[in-house]
Amino acid sequence: MNSNPESLAEDDPRILQVSREYLAELEAGRSPNRQAYLDRYPELAEALSEYLDGIQLAQSLRPVELAPSPEPTASPLGDFQIIREIGRGGMGIVYEAIQLSLGRRVALKVLPFAAALDSKHLQRFKTEAYAAAQLHHTNIVPVYAVGCERGMHFYAMQLIEGRSIAEVIAELRSESRASGPAPEDINTIVGNTVAQHQEPTFDAALPGRSSPRSTRTRDSFRSAARITAEIADALEYAHDSGVIHRDIKPANLLLDARGAVWVADFGLALVATDAGLTQTGDVLGTLRYMSPEQAAGRREPVDHRTDVYSLGATLYELLTLQPIFPGQDRPALLQQILHEDPRPLRKLDLAIPVELETIVLKSLAKSPAERYSTAGEMAADLQRFLDEIPIRARRPQLIDRLRKWMRRHPSVIAAALILLVCGTIGLGVTTAIVAREHAKTEDAYQRELLRAREAEAQFKLARRVTDEMIQLAEEELSDAPFQEGLRKQLLEAALGYYQEFSNNREATSTSESELGSTRARVKKILADLALLQADRQRFLLREETVLDDLQLTREQRTQIAELISRREEHRRPEPPGRGGRPPDRLPKGTEKQILEAARANEIVYSAILKPEQVARLGQIALQCQGPMAFREVDIARTLKLTADQKQNIQRIESETIFRLDDPFRQEPPPVSERDQRARQAMQQILALLNPTQQQQWDKMTGKPFSGTFFFPRHSGPPFMHRGGPPPGPGRC
Repeated sequence: MNSNPESLAEDDPRILQVSREYLAELEAGRSPNRQAYLDRYPELAEALSEYLDGIQLAQSLRPVELAPSPEPTASPLGDFQIIREIGRGGMGIVYEAIQLSLGRRVALKVLPFAAALDSKHLQRFKTEAYAAAQLHHTNIVPVYAVGCERGMHFYAMQLIEGRSIAEVIAELRSESRASGPAPEDINTIVGNTVAQHQEPTFDAALPGRSSPRSTRTRDSFRSAARITAEIADALEYAHDSGVIHRDIKPANLLLDARGAVWVADFGLALVATDAGLTQTGDVLGTLRYMSPEQAAGRREPVDHRTDVYSLGATLYELLTLQPIFPGQDRPALLQQILHEDPRPLRKLDLAIPVELETIVLKSLAKSPAERYSTAGEMAADLQRFLDEIPIRARRPQLIDRLRKWMRRHPSVIAAALILLVCGTIGLGVTTAIVAREHAKTEDAYQRELLRAREAEAQFKLARRVTDEMIQLAEEELSDAPFQEGLRKQLLEAALGYYQEFSNNREATSTSESELGSTRARVKKILADLALLQADRQRFLLREETVLDDLQLTREQRTQIAELISRREEHRRPEPPGRGGRPPDRLPKGTEKQILEAARANEIVYSAILKPEQVARLGQIALQCQGPMAFREVDIARTLKLTADQKQNIQRIESETIFRLDDPFRQEPPPVSERDQRARQAMQQILALLNPTQQQQWDKMTGKPFSGTFFFPRHSGPPFMHRGGPPPGPGRC
């Protein structure tokens, strides 16, 4: 059995589940029954026991109050005896510990057990340990060991006895507010504090002291430049090793008693071999020190120049004792980082050397291309300042500031350019008109008049074509029952053209009257088509299964039976078509008779059927159309069928349904064959619809109807026979 609890946890989620329950009981102040948990999964008892040991160890490390003297607080963690907690952050807790095998004091960073259960936190912790362990530089905190004991992940590093730059800045700021100028040398504060709290031997290693109330001189700024140069040199080494820190800030930079600076906390480092850990859109790090591309959530690529920006923001705060941007809430701070430039340093403190201000502003450029290309270049410029030789960075000229302003306000520039172009064109046109001779003006007028006449002629031609489309739909196709879809398309297109004509031309009483008349005419035809379609659906009332589905009362059934009987008595024989198919065209004038009958039927059936029964009858009729329902214009528009979907539906129809309607076929196909083909076609068509379309189709058809119906043998609208449905029962 594999004794590595980490690998077992990755393979078997039961261990993580039990660990979370056990940890929850401990945090709630209860004493869980350890054996009961182990008995739950006997086959995992060995690995689970190691995890429970790790949980108890993690709970024992939780501080109550720090003791004034460094005494052991828990059992050893591997080779390390923990003394006390010295700090904590988002990526773990840091303890002072003694490495038992070597007897040396170290800083031990431990990932809390609850965080270790999160794979993302665990991977970032491993990345931090890996990144720091690969770097061997005099200004990067070295890693001594990495390990996992009883489910507790940790790594040991050198214990830096000193203070973070964030604490130094805070003390400089408080001294400045309390008694005027701050101490002139940053190292003085670090040395004084270490001397008060640690062994007195640190004093001997410090340079000459200055009074806490002394004025900040050029030496103070040189100390800040020296520290920053060392950090930049360390970052250059890390970048060359494929590691981007991504969280450079004063709190992660440590100063020891000798004044040496150390780069720590690689918890958010981006390692070249593990670049996939941070997903697109993640905003990691401390926002105030983030570069614009990092704060933007990876909408732009983030490379090593993001550390150059963060180091510049840190140096800005070291020199001015003020944050680079004053925003307190996240939205305001994000807006400043992305779109505003920091205040020039010398406006906050005239004592700051011009060269340092130039270096800082170059490192803080919004565009990565305008910053130092490497941290080494920034370190070199800082060293030139320390060596009293000219730096290579140059202050932005007026044209540079203008270009940056234009990049931040593109809409203003675009508006100004448009205004300038429009003004120039307007001035030119006005000058030309004033200077133009009368003859040229008259000639232009005549040409404009000719163009107006041509436009009017084109308009009349377009209107005549549209009128012919309406006439074709109204007269020529009125007796073609299978062309209703084409008629609807022609009428709706014509109405749209008329509306466009009206919008493009100057409104007159005549044009408005023409548009209103045409709109009423087209809407009447569309209403008649809808009436005919509703009337055809009533042929389904011959079927008992339909009447049962509609839940008609005995009285309603009697009235409908009488109507159908009277209609059968007055029915004229249906003129046959080819192969038993209904005729493609009806005799002239037949549509008017059908419309009158449909209107009469509408009144009668409306008095018999309830509105919800009428609506359900429409749903049943739509289901009974089967695959041919998708050929109707209204259905295609409601479902928003794409061109590809329509083409595939036509292909399915041609491969299944239309093959059964061969006019040269002697006998109609069996009912079972038609039913099977129709069902196959419907399944294939519904599979083409996306979830939204399928939901809309279900809403249009309602609950499934499984009764018998008369499936037409032709490709036109079903139930087109004036005397009744065509022969050949099938199923919906």
